[in-house]
Amino acid sequence: VMKTLHTRLVLLLLALVVPLSVLFVIVTLRTSRQYYQEITQQQNSGLAAAILSDEPNLMLDPTAVDTAKFDKVASTFAMTNPGVEIYILEPDGHIIGSSLDMQELERKYIDITVIEAFLSDSATYPLMGTDPRRLEGGKIFSVAPLVEEDGYVYVLLADRVGDSIIRTVQNSTVLRLGLWSGVTLMLLILGVAGLAFGLLTRRLRRLNTAMSAFRENDFVVDAPLAMVERPQDEIDTLQNVFGDMAQRISEQVQGLRQVDRLRRELITNVSHDLRTPLAALQGYLETLELKGDLSDEARGYLNAAGRHSERLERLISDLFDLSRLDAQAVEARLEPFPIAELAQDVVLKFQGQAQSKCIKLELRTPENLPFVAIDVGLMERALTNLIDNALRYTPQGGRVRLSLRAHQDAVVVQVRDNGRGISETDLPHVFERFYRASKHEGPEGSGLGLAITKRIVALHDSTISVQSRLGEGTIFSFVLGSKM
Repeated sequence: VMKTLHTRLVLLLLALVVPLSVLFVIVTLRTSRQYYQEITQQQNSGLAAAILSDEPNLMLDPTAVDTAKFDKVASTFAMTNPGVEIYILEPDGHIIGSSLDMQELERKYIDITVIEAFLSDSATYPLMGTDPRRLEGGKIFSVAPLVEEDGYVYVLLADRVGDSIIRTVQNSTVLRLGLWSGVTLMLLILGVAGLAFGLLTRRLRRLNTAMSAFRENDFVVDAPLAMVERPQDEIDTLQNVFGDMAQRISEQVQGLRQVDRLRRELITNVSHDLRTPLAALQGYLETLELKGDLSDEARGYLNAAGRHSERLERLISDLFDLSRLDAQAVEARLEPFPIAELAQDVVLKFQGQAQSKCIKLELRTPENLPFVAIDVGLMERALTNLIDNALRYTPQGGRVRLSLRAHQDAVVVQVRDNGRGISETDLPHVFERFYRASKHEGPEGSGLGLAITKRIVALHDSTISVQSRLGEGTIFSFVLGSKM
């Protein structure tokens, strides 16, 4: 579900809307706070001057504050303006009087630069002054120079929104309503967008379903796909293009299958029909060879014709078998069987041929091998092809070995020789029909034996593999299971 286009679009919208909404809320709160500070400072900019107008003589001398007058002023303003803090500063910003206990102050100096900016004609609000009770941060303020002595009356204004954004939201009905409205609007946008994305991707989902069905049906269309008569957008165009492409691919696939079927039928029929005249030809050749009045030259011709007729017979037989295997006309009739006995029979069948070529043909099999599920006739043909192929390409004095070994509940069959080997270029093609790795030298063969063997092994739910190196030999191996 997470990989669908609809889900990705919704997640993308969430990734855009949520951070933007949070950013909007933060910017709104900060802007509201700065606006409140600006208005508060602007309205109370003359507060320090008003204090001096009521009590112009707060200083006893340039370094001492009239405590009685200062406490009176501080008490009066504490009742009328809760949260206001009053400080008396020296010209350099050193605090010499405070409406709070001096021990509560974290800083003893006020930044004069901000005070000078406040008293200038180009002051722009809000201006944040030093908060003596905090080591960092500032507050809006009002300031006025003392009338007779050098110094300043420094008043920190009550900043109710400066302490906590959360407290601001909790105490402001307007902000709470605005935030809830924003959250509701965001959820509404997400819901509408999800529905809209679902409608937009509905046609793509239908097209994806059609494409999946087309692939599962082996690229054949049973019925023409629906086409959009008047395409409105790219999705409609894509649907029409896919429909036309699928129809053409389906026609080509069906045509290729028809041609392949006809080819297999042709090979099967031709190879079957050639057997009768070939058998008659071999009979006539054998009859002529039995006559004793033939010259040596004529007998040589007859021997050559006999060899070629035998090779033609093998080729026709292989073509017939391969065509039936390709057409899946052969079904493996599996039954539990001791593979060691079958292997021994096949090896005995080739012992004479191996001895005539001075090749050592051996069978290696352990005792108590498990029974395997095989079609005896087909498996005999596969082993025959592998051993015959190994004998063809193993020189005199070489060795061919058929070995069996148990692997869990299965048996690994391996045919190894120390012949000329197969090059890396030819190795991927050895199971193709009519492909011969040695094209210019060596004994002739039909080029179908390994292709037939591969299909027989596949009928036993296994796969044959080959390993080879030039000059070292070749190994063919596959696994036979015990389950039917």
